[in-house]
Amino acid sequence: MPLSSFLNVAGLTLQAGAALLIAAVFSGLHRRYWRPFLRHWTWSWLALAAHAAGGAGALLLATVRPINDPVRFTLALVAGVAGYLQIVWLLLGTAELTTGSSLPRRTARWILASVVVAAVLLVGAFAWDPSREDLIFLLRVTVRRAAVGLAFVAGGVAIRRVPRVGGAIGRRMVMLAFFGLGAQQLHFMLVSLTAPLRSSFAAYSASLAFVDVVLYFALAMGLVIWLLEEERQATMDAAAKIERIAYHDALTGLPNRQLFSNQLGMALHRARRNSTMSAVLFLDLDRFKVVNDSLGHAAGDVLLQTVAERIRSAVRGEDSVTRLGGDEFAVLAAEVADADHAIMLAERIIAEVKRPIVVEGQEVFVTTSLGIAMYPNDGTEAETLLKNADAAMYRAKGQGRDVVERYFPELGAASAAQLGLESNLQRAIENDQLHVYYQPIVSVSTGEITGVEALLRWNHPERGLLGPAEFITLAEATGAIVPMGEWVLRTACTQVQKWRERGLELRAAVNLSVRQLQHAELVQRVDRILEDSGLPASSLELEITESIAMRSSGRAIDNLRALKARGVRVSIDDLGTGYSSLSALRLFPIDSLKIDRSFVQGVPHNMDDSAIAAAVIALGMTLGVNVIAEGIERPEQLAFFTEQRCAEWQGYLLVRPVTAELCEELLFEGSTARAADSEVLAQR
Repeated sequence: MPLSSFLNVAGLTLQAGAALLIAAVFSGLHRRYWRPFLRHWTWSWLALAAHAAGGAGALLLATVRPINDPVRFTLALVAGVAGYLQIVWLLLGTAELTTGSSLPRRTARWILASVVVAAVLLVGAFAWDPSREDLIFLLRVTVRRAAVGLAFVAGGVAIRRVPRVGGAIGRRMVMLAFFGLGAQQLHFMLVSLTAPLRSSFAAYSASLAFVDVVLYFALAMGLVIWLLEEERQATMDAAAKIERIAYHDALTGLPNRQLFSNQLGMALHRARRNSTMSAVLFLDLDRFKVVNDSLGHAAGDVLLQTVAERIRSAVRGEDSVTRLGGDEFAVLAAEVADADHAIMLAERIIAEVKRPIVVEGQEVFVTTSLGIAMYPNDGTEAETLLKNADAAMYRAKGQGRDVVERYFPELGAASAAQLGLESNLQRAIENDQLHVYYQPIVSVSTGEITGVEALLRWNHPERGLLGPAEFITLAEATGAIVPMGEWVLRTACTQVQKWRERGLELRAAVNLSVRQLQHAELVQRVDRILEDSGLPASSLELEITESIAMRSSGRAIDNLRALKARGVRVSIDDLGTGYSSLSALRLFPIDSLKIDRSFVQGVPHNMDDSAIAAAVIALGMTLGVNVIAEGIERPEQLAFFTEQRCAEWQGYLLVRPVTAELCEELLFEGSTARAADSEVLAQR
């Protein structure tokens, strides 16, 4: 056997073994990483092994059998078909690697079938004619070499465009191996293009097979490195994502309380070392709950995201912004010259937040109350500064909202007092400290007292008589509102029934909290109270605020409908302070609408308030429900609502909320309270 033939057979045999080994590596990687391109590359190198083995067998027979020998032709056919399938699987895998997407299975199968047919035609052409040996070599070998060379070059170009991962060493190795294999195949094609060239470079061409083996192993090694680099990068990305989830708010992307505490601790350490001042700003959105309840939680989320962006845009680059939870935010100004600079920063934030925000096509206006605590004057520890800034923020809310307040030591005492209030609130019912006050509801047309609204008061052992504004929010937060609300309902129903038994036609109007409205046993408890007190269901009116009505769904709506079916009246309180619409209100089984006192105060001189009040009365007429004006304090206000044909009214013009004893005295002095007598009655 000539040396060149020996080298060809040895090279092809070595290629077949190397291709099988690389196919095994790719198959193992496919099972480990489950990357689709590895499946195609596994088949590509299996096809290469079949191509090389078939070629080696055909070369061995070439020394003893003619080119048209059936066995030699069969081996050539196997080598040719496998060689072209190698190209197709190589390109399919490379396309998946570089684009991240796969061809549909049906399309891939059509391509493979078409290539098999083309390969059979190329290998079979002139196979019966030994005199066409040069043409047969050209069709079987040269064309395939050109195709595989171009395929490797195209694959290298595609891989070069893949985004870098980590150091990208593996990607570069695979790319260079592709370019090397492509260049080597095209080079082999050129040196064997004609019979004289093949004869001149026979030994050289045969030795190129060993170069292929080296490049195959370089390709396999590069791919292993590439996959390991991707796995390492994926691990790092996952760790970064976990860290972000752990230390950032999912809704706004801002640092959460844990990360903010860490940042604050480091900032205070630098401030101690450099003897500088730092500021902690604590923000709470005003009336966010009303927006959230009226427009829905999705709209509330959009609002919070917008506010977060606005706060970030208002602070300096070195400042840190966090969402502490709900509608509370904090800002760390790590280094400020003095308190005035912190106040200027706070005022920028307030101005930015109060700009109108469009949510679901509707303009929403929110403001923020903001408290400031300074290091080192107001605290030297992170938790102390945050607590003091929180206390200052609550003072800002008490000052009328949309206000900036600095911390001062007396606020700490106020916070302690709030904790004490919470502790005492839990025992208020047991200690008989709660009282129900009553305010009459008067018919506009007849002047008769038609009902009384039950209003809760707390006779605190140290602070005296407290109105609901001072403890209802706390009762809602702690859950104490449910037993307190039930106690008020029972007390009011019992008292009003006693007055009814003495000949008065009265109804009891009692406020329901959101917790009561959503309680699973609300209907049963109301039934029991009505049965125990003897009050007819039609003489009980349950009041819910507009914001509660707008967010009521599920159990709350079912409770309202069940109570309505029993004859209990339902009233919407504080109408005009939320974002309800006519279509939304029609969903609720309501009997009365109450115009909020904030729109009554300006009547009749304020044109806007007068227009809103008239619109609510018209809305009530449209819905066929009773309209009540609350908070009437002056005769001209009563005259306005009389002219507008409002059904009922209540307010200080008649009498302030009073105890049951004083209310009884008023009721039985005469059940008619004409406007002419109202000024005298108001003195009580």
